[in-house]
Amino acid sequence: MKSIQVSKLSSGFENVSVQNVDAPNPASGQVKVRMLLSPVNPSDINFIRGDYRLALQAMIWNVGRDTPSFSPTQLLPYPALPYALGGEGVGIVESCGKGWLAKRLLGKRVAVAGGPPNGTWQEYCVVDAKKALPLPPTLSDEQAAMFIVNPLSAYAMLSKVLKVKSGEWLIQSAAGSALGQIVIRLSKVFGFRTINLVRSTASAETVKMAGGDVVVDTTTEDICGIVARATKGQGVRYAMDCVGGSLATEMLRCLSIDGHMVVYGTLANEPISFSSRDLMMPVTRMSGFYTPNWLSQQSPLTILTILHRLKKLQSAGIFDASVERIFPVEDVVDALNLATTPGRGGKVLLRMSER
Repeated sequence: MKSIQVSKLSSGFENVSVQNVDAPNPASGQVKVRMLLSPVNPSDINFIRGDYRLALQAMIWNVGRDTPSFSPTQLLPYPALPYALGGEGVGIVESCGKGWLAKRLLGKRVAVAGGPPNGTWQEYCVVDAKKALPLPPTLSDEQAAMFIVNPLSAYAMLSKVLKVKSGEWLIQSAAGSALGQIVIRLSKVFGFRTINLVRSTASAETVKMAGGDVVVDTTTEDICGIVARATKGQGVRYAMDCVGGSLATEMLRCLSIDGHMVVYGTLANEPISFSSRDLMMPVTRMSGFYTPNWLSQQSPLTILTILHRLKKLQSAGIFDASVERIFPVEDVVDALNLATTPGRGGKVLLRMSER
């Protein structure tokens, strides 16, 4: 089968290629999925560059270890190269191992949560049955391919981490992204207001049309000044940042008393720098969010409840995302180049196989 793999970590895509490998077989509790479509997400780029590995090496539980792990239990080590890329996608369950949950998925179209070393950018992917979610026939393959990472992350950060209250303000960076627009739609469901940071006039118009309450072009406008006017000098209770660097520093200054900012991305690839008093005086806090590790801390009941809620919201179109282009698997490098181009209009997808 065809498998998109990275052979060596690098800042570019020269070590990403399509390899022919043996198709996997499902073990007990697993399903074998013939993948149809899979998106290119920022996390995929991190696995190509090795950003996650570098960050993990600094964690206290990895001190003195040759192979870093994603958690102190050492049960999920960073994968050895080469590995197959892809964190999510949609496909058809063609075979399964033993177990009631796996068998009930046989023949069904499912959204899959994956990741290296056996990612979803392959013709066939084997995953635990609990990481394959049956989908309604009304949901298109394109939207189904993007059903897990952004919707789940946005919903979890808003309702479980920040616990945003109705009537409050939330400020977010990269508001024109797929996840940023999901946050705007969820704000209408949850009843909070959004201040949306973008980096171009085109993105500003997109966010306004999506329903953003306040839109700030950070290339030409004063963030703190606009936030102060919008909130009548009170600041915002909540913030979501996926950029980092100086932008995150400015967002931190916009928090009100007892404010909370969650950091879930590093698009600027620059550290956040601030004085300790920026947290002390307003009694604010920052927390990190990484979807796999957050999920590992949740009970099965919590996860099932969230997925049930996501399916209801999906039926209302809350998680719909525009698609810029769909590439055949052989053109993966072109897909990666487009996915990392600033100002693109939608998600980039890879077609792993035909229906």
